[in-house]
Amino acid sequence: MLDQEVSSYGVLEAREAADESAVKLEELARMGYTLLESGVSESALDELQASLADVYARQAAATDAASLDASKDADVARCLLAYEQCFFDLATNPMLVGFCKQLFGESFVLLQQNGLINRPSREHYQLRWHRDLPFQHWVASKPIAIAALFCIDEFNATTGGTYALPGSHLHEAFPSESFVRKHQEVMTASPGTFIVMDAMAFHRAGRNLSDAPRRAVNHLIGLPFLAQQIDIPTMLAGRHVEDPFLAAYHGYKWGPAPSVEAWRRGRLKGA
Repeated sequence: MLDQEVSSYGVLEAREAADESAVKLEELARMGYTLLESGVSESALDELQASLADVYARQAAATDAASLDASKDADVARCLLAYEQCFFDLATNPMLVGFCKQLFGESFVLLQQNGLINRPSREHYQLRWHRDLPFQHWVASKPIAIAALFCIDEFNATTGGTYALPGSHLHEAFPSESFVRKHQEVMTASPGTFIVMDAMAFHRAGRNLSDAPRRAVNHLIGLPFLAQQIDIPTMLAGRHVEDPFLAAYHGYKWGPAPSVEAWRRGRLKGA
């Protein structure tokens, strides 16, 4: 066991962590990831598991199932909250929303919600290292977005737990292969846990060596200048537009105005 004594000299500045939330914010800032308990019940987990399979089957049926299965989008169910209430509830989980308020303040928006099915012995494009803001090679002094990966199943080295590179959100370029092999870590987490990552942290899915699928729901949440992958207000067909928080969180507030007159009307109403 590592020595737990924390002593120093010559230190003129140090952070204080008043509670567990402050520790998690510091982990996110320094390491690029942290774990957040959701408080989701066993019965709710069962519903999410069944609903993920159902939504994916419905989306496959709405396209060409064979083509989808052969594409990079295989085993990905998109914009789940527009299909089942349990995913809407997950996206608005109080623990997750509270963490986002501590991190971003009052203004942030849900950019994506995708279901991910990591099947045993099957290749998946997310096995490759990436950022959840892909193709970006710059860093910010504060997080502009986070990925909140909700674990429906156990995450570990056998089931295909997510691999991360600690501190990679602080460096513009992807590190050398030698560095990756030496410093990569598997993030282990129990069902019902959010793995929260800075969206600029490099990570990848692990290979599932178990005999069952490893399922998760990823939420990309960020500052309002970022664009949604899919138009969530349109998918929700106007639902929740009257609720100030939900309207802002789901993107109603942040979409481009269709005209000068519409933009001004919004400002006159105090929007």
